[in-house]
Amino acid sequence: MPFKIRIDRKNPLPAFRQIMERIIDGIASGELPPGQKLPTERELAGSLGVARGTVARAYEELRRAGTIEVVQGRGSFVTARAAQPAKGRGEKAAELIGSLIDGLADLRFTHAEMKTMIDLAIREREERHGALAVAAVDCNPETLGMFERQIGLLSRVSVRKYLLSELARDPEAGQRLAGFDLILTTSTHHAELSALAPGAREKIVQVAVSPSQETVLRLASVKPDSPIGVMCESRQFLSIIEARLREMRIAGPVAALFPPRQAGALSAFLRERRLLVVPPGYAAGLSQEEARALEEFTHGGGTIVPFDYQIERGSLVYVEQRIGELLR
Repeated sequence: MPFKIRIDRKNPLPAFRQIMERIIDGIASGELPPGQKLPTERELAGSLGVARGTVARAYEELRRAGTIEVVQGRGSFVTARAAQPAKGRGEKAAELIGSLIDGLADLRFTHAEMKTMIDLAIREREERHGALAVAAVDCNPETLGMFERQIGLLSRVSVRKYLLSELARDPEAGQRLAGFDLILTTSTHHAELSALAPGAREKIVQVAVSPSQETVLRLASVKPDSPIGVMCESRQFLSIIEARLREMRIAGPVAALFPPRQAGALSAFLRERRLLVVPPGYAAGLSQEEARALEEFTHGGGTIVPFDYQIERGSLVYVEQRIGELLR
């Protein structure tokens, strides 16, 4: 039986996320084995009755997560590593980084030297590919992921993410940022970042960010006293979500689930709740067990609301203009 994808118009999840989750479920169940070719963006958009950009966004998120690969002139395929459910993408990355650090430590390099070497290696690779090097700096990984998704889609732009707390602990923070063509941060952190890297002040651009209109509309339909679950990576992002809920006069109790999550933790967390707020791209980091738990949650009447945090239109236009000037 051919693999089928359907869009549930009553499902609160955006169509591109439904496409992503169906493909992830297909990989987990074995319906989509490694090497399986996926429909083209045009074919899938036509069969589902959605815009081609919706499919393109789903495929791009899956590609970033390492779930699929795009072969020029041939199409999109399920990667071999996507069929290995034992470890999440983050866990695999941690192992690779750990091995690299251990190897450099054996050669008696200090942590400061390791940071400098890694930054230089990344910068050299960006220069070889002719990309504009953009640094994104913020206090939480969710917002950094938003920067990467929005800015990284621009042509000839390479985005490197930095947590503000990491830079604040580094006495050579200014040197680490000096090689970038542009440095983006939110308005909240502009002054602190300028103080950390005074030599790069001319390159620092502060941008305004806010939840997407779709997120606001979905939250507006929430009952004011509903118990709300939040699954996110950082307490800073939880604070952003809580502030928005207060602005919207949603006063229901809020409980959060942070990584690392033990086996069965998500299922237990969802039993007492009918609403779950999640960051963009959350599906890529789920284990098979967690994906099943969320599927059971929605089938049982639960609602998932992605808190899609975005650069506001005016700021995005300005950033695009600055990037265009630098490229010219």
